[in-house]
Amino acid sequence: MKYLSFLLTFLVISCMHTGSGQEKNDADSDSLTSLYLIRHAEKDLSQGKDPGLTRKGQQRAKAWVNYFFLKEVDHVLSSDFNRTRQTAKALAEAQGLEIEIYDVSTLTGKAILERYRGKTVVVFGHSNTIHNYANDLQDDVNYPELNESDYDTFFVVRVDNNGNSSATKESMDFMD
Repeated sequence: MKYLSFLLTFLVISCMHTGSGQEKNDADSDSLTSLYLIRHAEKDLSQGKDPGLTRKGQQRAKAWVNYFFLKEVDHVLSSDFNRTRQTAKALAEAQGLEIEIYDVSTLTGKAILERYRGKTVVVFGHSNTIHNYANDLQDDVNYPELNESDYDTFFVVRVDNNGNSSATKESMDFMD
């Protein structure tokens, strides 16, 4: 009888623990959206209208894998240009994800948030687009368009389940 009481107590506690853990995980997944808004790496200007990456650009694309090494990424988005797809490729492969292509003429920060709420998303875009996504999701700072030669700056936007957001402009020189 003692054994049966112990077993029943153990099962009840186990079920309670499993259930509360699942609720916590569901709540955590809905609580924070993290968006990394990154400009494509250095483009090869000798390649015409839709260039690929330079050698330095290829190195930078691989360096993003190291940056996200300890971060779990749920989605990798890229505009439909060679340079952005090539920049996104190494990270997507390292995270075991497909690159999701978006239309630069229609995508907004709010559309990203609506579709990927509760997820960690890396968006590869352009010097004249990524600041707009950051600006669209918060009112604290109005970020200007990036300089055409700036490949180091990126934005991180976090939005909680109440719609509170924070955005930071970060810079990382991967080439040092």
